[in-house]
Amino acid sequence: MYDLVIFDLDGTLIDSIGDIADALNRTLDAHFADAEVAGWVGAGVRALLSRAGVADEALDDTARVFGAHYAAQPARHTRPYLRVRETLRAIACDKAVATNKPGELSRAIVARLGLADEFVAVLGEDDVGVRKPDPLIVDILRGKVGAGRAQTLYVGDSLVAAATAPAAGVDLCLVTYGYAPPDAIRAAPAAHHIDRFDELIPILAAK
Repeated sequence: MYDLVIFDLDGTLIDSIGDIADALNRTLDAHFADAEVAGWVGAGVRALLSRAGVADEALDDTARVFGAHYAAQPARHTRPYLRVRETLRAIACDKAVATNKPGELSRAIVARLGLADEFVAVLGEDDVGVRKPDPLIVDILRGKVGAGRAQTLYVGDSLVAAATAPAAGVDLCLVTYGYAPPDAIRAAPAAHHIDRFDELIPILAAK
């Protein structure tokens, strides 16, 4: 079996678009629909704001405002995807989260959803100083538990995830139920593609 499974957060473990869209709309006094915002997440806050039309010179200030709005209500609508809780409990190896969200906010959300005890670590972009697909966050998490590349599985829902795993030299499992178009995810090279989170269980048992 794998010694370590590393998960993306948004679009993989949790459906957080409602809260992200609410914070974005409050920040920009806008009315973006959840489905539109879903196409903008995955590459960090600055990329989200840029895709929403924020000018480069305003990104830093706007990101601070967005962060305050999001932190005020980070889990009003956010929920784990179907069978996430049960599947995490069934996975015997170490588990961790690697996200381009801020680390403190990510840990707060995971804790509010009652998932914190499942993970040896939850790290965000600001915890490591670079955004995925840079592999540093994967290397740091592997180091925390002493897991080799061949014993690590990365699970994500995006093309960022599809680039992160090979950059880190670890196996990749892509989920099709997240925020990226399912056809694009199925077309991306990966050791595994799954349509439901609990399909991880036989994958891990068979390794």
